[in-house]
Amino acid sequence: MILNRLLHCTFVAASVVLPFLELTGTASAQDAPKFVVNKVAERNLASLPPGDLYWTAETFATLDEAKAATTDTAVAVEIDGEAWLLTLGPQDKIGHGGRWMASIGPIDRFEAPSYMMRINVSDAPPGTETSVHSHPGSEAMYVMSGEVTVRWPDKTSVIQAGEGSPGQPPDTPMLAVSTGDETLKELIMFIVDPSKDFARPETMN
Repeated sequence: MILNRLLHCTFVAASVVLPFLELTGTASAQDAPKFVVNKVAERNLASLPPGDLYWTAETFATLDEAKAATTDTAVAVEIDGEAWLLTLGPQDKIGHGGRWMASIGPIDRFEAPSYMMRINVSDAPPGTETSVHSHPGSEAMYVMSGEVTVRWPDKTSVIQAGEGSPGQPPDTPMLAVSTGDETLKELIMFIVDPSKDFARPETMN
């Protein structure tokens, strides 16, 4: 089920499926379940906040409350009726007035002419997986339900519901698999170089 029923956000009105990240299972290409990723928010930045970078995730009673707490390096989104505020900055275990969920990092800093914050949400039935791909920036993941196993060339992470994890440096090949017993719903938070393709196919041994 693609998460386009109840997705609203401060900066982006529509969800976008990233087709090349979908990989079907063992059934026919038309009928097999897919690992689907939707874009729910974007925001351009001229520069990164100073110091170590973390993604702080918190929830609010309403989207209006989350919007009111938004800073220059944050986005507010609503996912399945729940309002989230996602802030890029220093490690923050207090938050901005919402229910603190996680502060994930540090994520890798990198040099670029400008930056784009992007928030994706995955919706992946058990056993589905992405293709091998990379992004021109850094990311962090927070699992809302299910479990994801993420493999990079030199590391594998298993992230369960209620847990978060930073990704690897920019342009590192990766593969994500929904390995839990229920559908994976995952927040994926990026900071990327907007002058480059957001995702590109890769290979990994």
